[in-house]
Amino acid sequence: MRHMSTTSDAALLSGPAHYSNLDHREVGRVVLSGYLGCAIEFYDFLLYSTAAALVFGPVFFGNLTPLMATIAAYATFAAGYVARPLGGIVFGHFGDRLGRKRMLVITMTMMGIASTLVGLLPTPHTIGLLAPALLLILRVVQGIAVGGEYGGALMMAVEHCDQKRRGFYASLIAIGAPTGTVLASLAFGIVRLLPDNQFLQWGWRVPFLLSALLLVIGLYIRKRVSESPLFLEALKHEGEISRFPLVQLLRYEWKAVILAVVTAAGPLAIFIVGATFTQTYIRRLGFDSSVALFALAIANGVNLVWFPICAHLSDKYGRRPLLLVGFLLSIMLVGPNFVLVSKGNPYLTMFAFWLLGSFAAGPIYGALGAFLSEKFSTRTRYTGASIGYQLGSTLGAGLTPLIVTSIFASSGGTSVVGVIVFLIAFCLISMLCVLISKETREADISY
Repeated sequence: MRHMSTTSDAALLSGPAHYSNLDHREVGRVVLSGYLGCAIEFYDFLLYSTAAALVFGPVFFGNLTPLMATIAAYATFAAGYVARPLGGIVFGHFGDRLGRKRMLVITMTMMGIASTLVGLLPTPHTIGLLAPALLLILRVVQGIAVGGEYGGALMMAVEHCDQKRRGFYASLIAIGAPTGTVLASLAFGIVRLLPDNQFLQWGWRVPFLLSALLLVIGLYIRKRVSESPLFLEALKHEGEISRFPLVQLLRYEWKAVILAVVTAAGPLAIFIVGATFTQTYIRRLGFDSSVALFALAIANGVNLVWFPICAHLSDKYGRRPLLLVGFLLSIMLVGPNFVLVSKGNPYLTMFAFWLLGSFAAGPIYGALGAFLSEKFSTRTRYTGASIGYQLGSTLGAGLTPLIVTSIFASSGGTSVVGVIVFLIAFCLISMLCVLISKETREADISY
């Protein structure tokens, strides 16, 4: 079995032969499937983050003080992120051995069922400590599912499309996340308008129960697309499919894995703070938390256009320049973000969410998907990109709400200076990884 080097170290070639025979309608179906699949998966996954900030503390941990109940809810939230690398390893392994498509059907089914069951979960008043235990288990299932989803959907898009538009097509998968965030924020924002007692009794369950309908729609679309042509081509040649992709990855491409993990961690930390802690902070200041939900939805709505624009620029000028610009903007805007939010003005809050969650995030997420994919060879790409992104999500997003809430609590719930310093440090480390990485825009990923 011949060794296949990482694309970051390989010669920069003109691209695989199948690019000249592209079925653009099929590429469109694949991208649409990946986009909708990611939107549904992230809708389900991010419903939990919003519920952890607003609901799960008083509903499932009502015997604790409000701040400690929020920290306990964030601990179950973190469990999903801890499980995501496991999903990346498991589904990446079988995706690199058996194909991308069938793994994506499984991940979507797992996520939809788990989210629906969260909406049906009895409270501790009914089944005691079993309630938070089941909540934790369902969160882990969610984490495993989403751990396999993003990498697989990304591979399907990148491996179907023209080399010169990889960044753009990868971004169409990436905007599934803001789409899911918009849907989750709007769903929770609407039910949050209910009186508090109705919202905590039954209103919060409605967005989770809608997952069942989204699951049916998503599976119908996903089963109608074709397998990755690069994977099928590798399948024809003896030795092109590794029996143990993870072993092969860690043996030959471990540097690429480390760089991918740390590059992804910083922006994911920024993103999840907006989806979780900032809402807690706004509520702590005595302001209406529904404003933050709608502000988050608006910022992510802008991202549906802004991310592809930035991705197009990454196709033209390279992944590294866009990533570096995004990190610099994030570092500069973290502090002003909290200053604007602390004013309690709904318009300033919306502007703050746009500045950090859209304007600064666009250059990063516009380039990140293609940047991660182009670091790995075909036989390890699903595993490599999944592990890189999902370990990055565990480090950057999974533990961050718990850490920043604890930092905030240590100040007596009065200062976010420690939170700002923590996020800036995270971004600086991720930015360093981009600086020492090679440009991947013209890498040949057919090997």
